[in-house]
Amino acid sequence: MRRWLVLSVLLFVASAPVSPATAGPLEAWTIDPRASSLTFTASQTGAFVNGRFPAWSGNIVLDPAALAGARIDIGIQMPAMTAGNQDVDSLMKGANFLDVRKFPEARFVASTVAASGGDRYEARGKLTIRDVTRDVVLPFTLAIVDNPAQPGALRATARGRLIIKRLDYGIGQNEWAGTGQVANEVTIDLNVVASRPR
Repeated sequence: MRRWLVLSVLLFVASAPVSPATAGPLEAWTIDPRASSLTFTASQTGAFVNGRFPAWSGNIVLDPAALAGARIDIGIQMPAMTAGNQDVDSLMKGANFLDVRKFPEARFVASTVAASGGDRYEARGKLTIRDVTRDVVLPFTLAIVDNPAQPGALRATARGRLIIKRLDYGIGQNEWAGTGQVANEVTIDLNVVASRPR
């Protein structure tokens, strides 16, 4: 009798569904760099300055059904930054602003992602620029569908916007330390397209 009881328990455990808390490690998404983008918008003397960071990469583990295991780690290669204007690029990459020779990488790391309703989420983490690290909250939308280019795979599109104050990170030294010429707020837009097996 005891033998049959033990066997029944083992069969039940083996057939029970695995919950996110007990499932194996979540698989990371593979970012499509051609379809993804990281851009910024600043304001100088009332005119908008738009630019992009073409060289960046990330490790993203995110499943809406298992947010406790989510993590995001994005590294940005600052020397590749461009605003499409040589003079502006030279100024922004110089010591008074991003100082890309001394601080070649910026980084966003988040280990907490929470649902905000519908397709909206918030990633709470730390943003490091010029070796200055600040807590930030990145709101973003997320859509996950079957990947038409890869049968058996999923395709995710995430879009987020983060507004930072450049002076909090020391972006603006000497005569640029005020906000008379360049506004303090900078808008960063992130568009990530990625895929992973189902």
